[in-house]
Amino acid sequence: MPFIQCDIEQGLSEGQKTEIITRMIDVTNKAIGSSCEHINVVLREHPKANLGETGKAGLGLISQRQSA
Repeated sequence: MPFIQCDIEQGLSEGQKTEIITRMIDVTNKAIGSSCEHINVVLREHPKANLGETGKAGLGLISQRQSA
């Protein structure tokens, strides 16, 4: 019974989060053959200030995309 945890920056819409979860389940099913009904996915959201990317703190991809 796979259990997947994914940490993401706050700011995605409910639809985007649903899409991430759906795709993770699909990829996991195809990769290891586990039944979709047995695959669990949890998204954990964090503010930009709590994330570091490319060696820099507070560099959030979602917030950058929204301000462009």
